[in-house]
Amino acid sequence: MCNVLKLKITKTDKVCGIGEHAGPKLQNEGKIPVLSCEGGCIKGEIARLAANMVAKEDRYARACHGALFSTPHSAIAEWIREADQVVVIDGCFLHCHGRIAEHIIDRDKLVTVDALSVHKKYANLMDVDDVPAAERQQTARELAEKVLAHLDENRSYALERHGSCGCGKELPAQTKCAA
Repeated sequence: MCNVLKLKITKTDKVCGIGEHAGPKLQNEGKIPVLSCEGGCIKGEIARLAANMVAKEDRYARACHGALFSTPHSAIAEWIREADQVVVIDGCFLHCHGRIAEHIIDRDKLVTVDALSVHKKYANLMDVDDVPAAERQQTARELAEKVLAHLDENRSYALERHGSCGCGKELPAQTKCAA
């Protein structure tokens, strides 16, 4: 049996103006969308910072998860869905964005990263301010460099959902639903 959480989102006919301009441009340029955790803890912050750094590289651009999840009719959401590859940097083993994205984007296109299993820091911290800004930036830079190196080698971290709770012990791959 497969458990799928259903989330209702109020429909809107609105779209982001800059997204309507950027979506087709990024799609025409063949940019690879980069999404990330936006969680309120230090792990989400490291993922967000690293995603911004990855997106500064030539082949990549930052993508908006809000548009993807809640305005599927928008140009920016179309770019993300139609891209040949989509990078999702999740903050931890929960894979929140990756678990949502895999129901919107072809799973074969998704490269998901469990940032915590890569940098192995801050598993027991919540508050972003518990880690000095310079250290956050350095950890994010190291994470971004590792992600980019693996992307260049057509490999990814946690593609099959191997992750950890931060203790260094790997967890088994999750069973996927065929539905």
